[in-house]
Formats: sequence, structure tokens, C-alpha cells
Amino acid sequence: MLTRNSPAPLRRGIVKLWFALDAIVALAPPLYWAADGRTTPIAGIPAALFYFLAVNLCITASLIAASWLDSADEGSAA
Repeated sequence: MLTRNSPAPLRRGIVKLWFALDAIVALAPPLYWAADGRTTPIAGIPAALFYFLAVNLCITASLIAASWLDSADEGSAA
């Protein structure tokens, strides 16, 4: 059983904030790229593609972290 002093609520809050950041970053890409018109490569790939790959990696990592947190909470409750 989770108590108020256990770290699980703090970890859940961090994952919720991470999800909120994922949503903001995924739904509002940098507008200056659209206005700028330049395609400066980052790591040899276009900046927009690099941005979306980085957002994809961040969202995937947050889902994995949430899954691990959920399975750890189920294991401690049993």
C-alpha cells in the first residue's frame, strides 16, 4: 500500500509533467523554422526531421518510464 511519504506519488507527478511537456512540444513545433525558410541541417539531417525524431524519442521514453512505474507499483502492491 502506498503511503503519503512513498516516492511513487512524486514519480507519478514527474511522469505527468513529462507527458504535458511532450504534448506541448509535439503540438507546437518551433514556429521560427516555418517563418525562417532555411533548412539548416543538424547532425546531417534537416532540422525539422531532427526535431520530430527527437520529439518521438522523448515521447517513447516517457511511455516506457510510465510503463515501468506502473509495473513497479503493481509489484509492490502484491
